[in-house]
Amino acid sequence: MAEISAADASDSSPSTDEKDARNGTTQTRKPPPVISLAMLRRAIGDEIASLDVNEVTRRVYEGVLLKDDEKQGQKDQAQPYIHKYWVDRKLNRNCLMVLASALSITWGNDSQYWTKPEEEESCYSGNVNLPIAVLRGVWWLEIKGKCKTIVLSPRTMYEVTIVVKMSSRNHGWEIPVNLSLELPDGNKQGRMERLDRLEKELWIPISIGKFETTPKTVGEISFSLTQTDGHWKSGLRVKGVVFTPTTENKQPT
Repeated sequence: MAEISAADASDSSPSTDEKDARNGTTQTRKPPPVISLAMLRRAIGDEIASLDVNEVTRRVYEGVLLKDDEKQGQKDQAQPYIHKYWVDRKLNRNCLMVLASALSITWGNDSQYWTKPEEEESCYSGNVNLPIAVLRGVWWLEIKGKCKTIVLSPRTMYEVTIVVKMSSRNHGWEIPVNLSLELPDGNKQGRMERLDRLEKELWIPISIGKFETTPKTVGEISFSLTQTDGHWKSGLRVKGVVFTPTTENKQPT
């Protein structure tokens, strides 16, 4: 596969070229981050060698689905996807979603409390059906997860959000949930959110916290959403936890 250059990865659509020609300028898009090649190879294996530069670029911008890298050598076709990786088109930075299947949910495998229907998620090959987590009802709500920051872009401010949908028939969310973020350097962030105030039947990202990728934050980051006051709650759907680059430095309140 040819090396990706800035010229190869530029947007060469006729409308862009014609506009640049009229303005007497030439637009050049930066190539996607180098790690995107490793992430794509992890997703499709040796097939990457047969792809041209434009196809490689298209796939990493539109997103690839990833299974557990520790089990890539195993021939278990039932192994679930655990991450979605893509490159932010505007900022040209790495993005990652920890899918619901990779989250640790208390009683999450008990159908009395949680179900796992599938919903469509977009990626370079089109829409793929992936399981989400749907709360039937619990007293003790605890959703946790981890992510290695090495896959994120360096020297970049990231916002961590949990993507949820509240059913129009939800119950028991008058008390706020607790959201927490623990960084590899030991620093912790925490905030609270009233989920009953969210617009219903829409996927909405709820901010957990923000952090900058520096040498001190290389490692494993932990996050959680909890509400353990002991009253019955229902009607929550969870798609995953997303790490997206942002130009803002302000911490959420």
